[in-house]
Amino acid sequence: MFESKEPAGALQDALQRIRSAHFDAAGRAGDYVALRRPEHAHGLEAAVAALAEFDPRALPIPEPIAFWINVYNATMLLAARVCAPGEPVTGIAGLFDRPRVTICGQAFSLDDIEHGLLRGNAPKYGRWGGPFGRDDPRLVFTPRLHDERVHFALYTACRSSHALRVFGLRPVGEDLEAAVRDCVRRDVRVADDGAWIEVPRLFKWYPGDFGGEPGVLDFVLARVEDEAVVDRVDARRGDVKLVYKAFDWTLGQLE
Repeated sequence: MFESKEPAGALQDALQRIRSAHFDAAGRAGDYVALRRPEHAHGLEAAVAALAEFDPRALPIPEPIAFWINVYNATMLLAARVCAPGEPVTGIAGLFDRPRVTICGQAFSLDDIEHGLLRGNAPKYGRWGGPFGRDDPRLVFTPRLHDERVHFALYTACRSSHALRVFGLRPVGEDLEAAVRDCVRRDVRVADDGAWIEVPRLFKWYPGDFGGEPGVLDFVLARVEDEAVVDRVDARRGDVKLVYKAFDWTLGQLE
C-alpha cells in the first residue's frame, strides 16, 4: 500500500486539468466528444488507475470526504464518455451499480461511493437498504464525518447535474458550502407571496438527509441571499409548499 497521500493529490490535479481544459467556466457542461480521445483523458485515467493500491484511511480527517467526492466525479466523467450528445446518461448500462473503480484492492460502483460511503450506507432512492451488507469489507473506508452537503458536490454529467468541482484545494467544508450556495442561487425559486418554493429534486429523493420537509425548508432558506424573500416565507408560519424541479438526465455536452 502507498504510505503517502500522493495518489489523492495526483487525482485532484488530473481532475482539475480536465475541468480547466474541457469544461465551461461554471463546470456545468463538458466536451465529451474531445474526452473520448485518449490524449485528452489519459492523465485522468492514469490517476484513477493509480488508486488501486492506495489506502485513503491514511488521509487525515476530513480529507477522505474530499477524496471520495473526487473519485466519484472522476469516475462519472470517464464513464459518461460513451454517451452520445443528446442522449441520457442513464442509458449507460450499469452506470451507477456496476463496479467502475478499484481503491485499496476493493471494487466500487458509483452507488457504493455515494450511498455506501458518503451517506453512511443509507438506501438509494427507491431502495430499502444500503449497498453494503453488514460484513462488507468496504465499510472500513466510510469517512468518519458525514455531511449532507455532499449531495451538492457529486457530478452526474447531465444537464441537471451540479457543477463539476475539484475538492481538496480548500477546506472541504468551504467547498461544500460553496456548492450548496451555488445550487440555491441557480435552482431555487420562491413565489412572490412566499406560498411555494421550487427546489432541486434531490430534496424529494432524500428528504431524510435534511430532517424531512421542515428541514429542507430551513436548509434552503438559510442560504437564500435576499432577506425580503426569506421574510415573506417566514410570514406564512410554515404554510409553504415545496415544489420539486424536473431532472434532466441528458448528457451535459458543451455546445
